[in-house]
Amino acid sequence: MDVCDERNNKKLNKDTFDIFLNIVSIYLDFKNKEKFDRLKNYVKLKSELPVAKYRNEIVSAVQNERVVIVAGDTGCGKSTQVPQYLHEAGFQNIACTQPRRIACISLSKRVSYEMLTQFDTKVGYQIRFEKSKTSDTKICFITEGLLLRQMSSDNLPEYDVIILDEIHERHLMGDFLLGVLKCLIHTRTDIKLVLMSATINIKLFQDYFSAESAVVIQVPGRLFSIELNYKPILIEEKPSRHDKLDPQPYVQIMQLIDSKYPKEERGDLLIFMSGVQEITTICDAAQQYAEKTKSWIVLPLHSALSLIEQDKVFDYPPDGVRKCIVSTNIAETSVTIDGIRFVIDSGKVKEMSYDSSTKMQRLKEFWISKASADQRKGRAGRTVSTYKFKLMLHG
Repeated sequence: MDVCDERNNKKLNKDTFDIFLNIVSIYLDFKNKEKFDRLKNYVKLKSELPVAKYRNEIVSAVQNERVVIVAGDTGCGKSTQVPQYLHEAGFQNIACTQPRRIACISLSKRVSYEMLTQFDTKVGYQIRFEKSKTSDTKICFITEGLLLRQMSSDNLPEYDVIILDEIHERHLMGDFLLGVLKCLIHTRTDIKLVLMSATINIKLFQDYFSAESAVVIQVPGRLFSIELNYKPILIEEKPSRHDKLDPQPYVQIMQLIDSKYPKEERGDLLIFMSGVQEITTICDAAQQYAEKTKSWIVLPLHSALSLIEQDKVFDYPPDGVRKCIVSTNIAETSVTIDGIRFVIDSGKVKEMSYDSSTKMQRLKEFWISKASADQRKGRAGRTVSTYKFKLMLHG
C-alpha cells in the first residue's frame, strides 16, 4: 500500500512508511521512558522531603483547628506537598495563594504532575486574564489580588481551605488579605486557614491570630547541603550611579563551572539580578560564551516576559548542556526549577521608592535583606548538593 504525501504530491512506498512509523515509535518510547524516570525521581524525592515527616501532624491540625501556621525552611516542600496532603485527607476545594503569577503556574504544573493529573483539571491555576481552573478543580493556585477580588462579591463559598503561602514577604496585598481573612473565618465557621511561611517572624503571625488559637508547626531542614562562596568584585574606587554593569565576573563563574564540574554532572545555573536592564547585559555576555562552548542555554526570567517565554525555564536541557537562567527576584520564592545546582546572587533588588527630589515614585536599587539572601540560596539544594556564589562590590 502506498501513502500519498499531499504537500509534495509524491507517494511513499510501504517500506519507507514503515521505517517512518518505527522512528516515531522509538522516539515516543524514549520520551515516555524519560518521563517515567523523571516521575519516579519525583516520587522518591516526595517521600524524602522534610515536610513529609509532618504530614499527619499538619492534616490533624487543619482538621481540628481554625488557623494553622506551617513554618518551614526554604526547600522543605511545603508549597507543593501541603495542598496534596489536605486533598488526600478529604478536603475538596483548596485555594493556595501566591504573590506572583509564575509561582501559580509552575506550582500548578508541578502538583498536577506529581498527582498524575496533567490531562484533567483537578489541579489548576487562576491569574489575571488567564486560568486553567474549572468547576472540577480541587486545588487552585491563585494570586492574592484575584482572591481579594473574589471576596469583594462573596465570602468564598467554593473553598473549604485557604492556604496563604509566602506570608513572610509582608507586602500590602498580602497583609490586607490576612486582615480580611481574619474577619472571614468568624463569619464562615466551616472554613480552614493555613498560613505558610519561612521560619522568620512566626511569633508575629501567631500573635495576630491569638484569638483564634493558631497552631504552629515548624518543619526544619532541607534535602541537600549548600556551599557558600564569596566572590568579591574588586574595584579601584567607588563607581558612580552611571557606571555600566560588568558581566565578566558572571561569565567567569560559568567558566569555573565548566572547568570544575564535568558535563556528565548535570546542574543548571540561576543568576539573580536587580532588573531587566541588568538581566539583558548578563544574558548578552553569557550568550556569547554559550555560542563558543555549545554547552549552555541562556534564558532570561522576569515579569515583562510572556507566560510562554517564562515557561521555558522549566524545560529540561539536552544531555551535556546546562541552563543559565538570569532572573529578577521573581524566582526568589515559591518557584522550583528542577536541576538548579549553582546560584549567583548579585545581592541587589529594584523596588518602588519615593524620590524626594522629583516627588515621584520610581524604581530604585537596594541591597537585599538577609531573609531574601536565604530565599535565593534556597532556590537550589532541592535535588542535588549546591554551590552559591555571592558577587559583591569590594573596593
